[in-house]
Amino acid sequence: MDAYIAWLWEISYWHWWAFAVLLIALEILAPSTLLIWPAASAFAIGLVIAVAPGLDWRIQVLVFAVLAVISTFFWQRWRQRRPAETDSPTLNLRGESYIGRRLTLGEGLPEGRGRIQLDDTWWLAENETGKAIDAGARVEIVAVDSAVLKLRRLAAESVA
Repeated sequence: MDAYIAWLWEISYWHWWAFAVLLIALEILAPSTLLIWPAASAFAIGLVIAVAPGLDWRIQVLVFAVLAVISTFFWQRWRQRRPAETDSPTLNLRGESYIGRRLTLGEGLPEGRGRIQLDDTWWLAENETGKAIDAGARVEIVAVDSAVLKLRRLAAESVA
């Protein structure tokens, strides 16, 4: 135990830089952007130690911990406010991808509720007005509420 404590008293900038490289290597193996900010914090502490080598190791560890938590926290907040742009925003939202789709009902929706088949799946569906829709009517999917598709009956003249 004494040898470990003695090693901590002699920690230098390259220890922090090696720790930063280790964290980056772990990030590469399990990409999540979670370890990038602690790695950047370790690198920053290494820079501080390179300039002021007499800094106590307890202060180094404390500053590293605070810096890592703060930088990770602000990174997560920044990412939440600026979501990644994508050409497929509904990729994992199957129901949302059906919004705007028009179809002819194979089965009617008595009392405004029932089920419809889209592609290879049966979905619960309901008329947004709550009124019944006959089989063969043209409808448009206008919203999704959990696993229920909301439908709007199309007027006869808008069928093309």
